[in-house]
Amino acid sequence: MKTKLFSIPFFLIIAAWFLVSCQKELDGSSNGVIVVVDQKPRVGTIWTYRYYTYYSYGALATTKVILHKARNEEVIGGEKWLNVIDVDFDTTVYLLNVKTGGLYQYTNNNSYLLCKDPAVLNETYNTFNSGATEDFTVKGVNDTLPTGVGDVPANYYEGVKTGYLIDLVWYNKNAWIVRRYQYVKKPPPSTLYYRYSTMFIDNIVY
Repeated sequence: MKTKLFSIPFFLIIAAWFLVSCQKELDGSSNGVIVVVDQKPRVGTIWTYRYYTYYSYGALATTKVILHKARNEEVIGGEKWLNVIDVDFDTTVYLLNVKTGGLYQYTNNNSYLLCKDPAVLNETYNTFNSGATEDFTVKGVNDTLPTGVGDVPANYYEGVKTGYLIDLVWYNKNAWIVRRYQYVKKPPPSTLYYRYSTMFIDNIVY
């Protein structure tokens, strides 16, 4: 009888400790905010996103789940870049590298700052993104952002090309891009832009 009385509580204590330890290893929960301690994207990391596209008049056009995977490292200019691919199409989405100043991408045969970190509210910087030069402004610093992996601290940036808002990007230093909106020009004769797509992180496996 004594064995039964003490074995059940002991088992529950061990199980609870194991679950809490695993949770802390994954996200370091603190006051409901996911910290993701001691985890950084690396070769093999997979991001799961919900991805939506819209018609120029605002209605939802498509919805799907997309997977981005850090397939390998590429050495360019003596630096290691993480090659992040779209799993469905086996094509490179980004070549990324965290350096002094934040998250950089390799594009247009050069290294360009994508998400400045550490950042100061309303700070601006010029970069190259999606085929053209782009001016980014820091619009939020260490804000709490709800995501599919919990509430995460994130910086928020807005990108402008030729006077038009093109990109909205949310960056977390341990998960990188956790949300993104992209805008494209409406069909002629309009010269305005509309939100073409939204991308929300639902999961990350390191």
